Amino acid sequence: MGLAQEEYSVLSRFIPNGSYARDVVFSGTEIRIQHTQGVPFRIYTLDAPKRLIVEFNSVIFAGFEEAVFSRSQSITGVRAGALKSGWSRMVFDLARPMLVERAGVTVAPETAQAELIIRLTKTNDDRFAADAKKMVAKQTVVTTTGNTSNADQFVIVLDPGHGGIDPGAVAGDAQEADLMLSLAREIRDILRKSDGVQVHLTRDEDVFVSLEDRVSAAHALSADVFLSLHADIVTDGQAFGTTVYTLSETASDEATAKLALRHDRGEILFGVDLRGADDEVSGILIDLARLETIPQSKELAGAVVDAVLMEFGRVNSRPIRHANFSVLKAPDIPSILVEAGFMSSSQDLENLKSPEWRTRFSHALVAGILDWYLSDAALAPLRRQ
Repeated sequence: MGLAQEEYSVLSRFIPNGSYARDVVFSGTEIRIQHTQGVPFRIYTLDAPKRLIVEFNSVIFAGFEEAVFSRSQSITGVRAGALKSGWSRMVFDLARPMLVERAGVTVAPETAQAELIIRLTKTNDDRFAADAKKMVAKQTVVTTTGNTSNADQFVIVLDPGHGGIDPGAVAGDAQEADLMLSLAREIRDILRKSDGVQVHLTRDEDVFVSLEDRVSAAHALSADVFLSLHADIVTDGQAFGTTVYTLSETASDEATAKLALRHDRGEILFGVDLRGADDEVSGILIDLARLETIPQSKELAGAVVDAVLMEFGRVNSRPIRHANFSVLKAPDIPSILVEAGFMSSSQDLENLKSPEWRTRFSHALVAGILDWYLSDAALAPLRRQ
């Protein structure tokens, strides 16, 4: 992984002329990315599917065309765009497993124009997978709970919504609780392939778990991330596509408010109400914790939406929303609620019931989570200042 040593507060612009990717006989592939001035960058690889990720802080890709990088047989596709974190990203889809042999930036003294040069060498599937894992494992873990027992691990808690006496949304023979448990298990199995990652489920069978116990489990595990999975039904109007929610004291729209009310109703019905007022000191501490975790949650939501959009080319028309879901109220853990789709949409329901779609969605979600983790770890030293 390459990371520039100096932080800049400027934007650089991508220059198509002079940028390219080409195969080098006997040695691999060379990528050159021209931009108007040097900025911090980082490079890493991701498996399943195989990708090379290049991120800048920041480069504007106005006028970007994939054809600029079409001269290499090792690269099957290229995408570029801005991230919610303020960084920007290029994704190179790889036709074969390749390792980053070296990477560095040269800056022309006369014009300050920068060129990032990346050399890739051929490898095998096992070595590629191991190298991709190491890129994750080498990151600095941000532990927001204050528990140092998992200081060298990135701990993720997946929360399959509903369960047991609460089936959630029902459409024909499909129940939200069952679909989300299957999805959570698949996401867990993919995450477990990454070194340095621990993943836990709030339930691993069809049982009821209260909202309070779901959040308590995340605290007990010293989670770095809490991700709740749902697939609701919207009765007013139409909704389809993936939507990601972060915590807000007021819902972002009427439909969001109704969804929040439905999820909170289970909390009230089963005798657990988390909305009671804290004493003044507790309230101040909670507010201080949320000063960090709410922005982190929003950045995580953005990374997940970016990854799903890259995989499927579509998400909900308003993919990031805010609601007062109790399951998101752990003040010291970045938390999001993912509506994978809406069971009131025939297309979404077909997708949710499809093993092939769930596999693609799981890989995209994992890519988003790990991409956010890398970005968040890089920003951690700035937050501590």
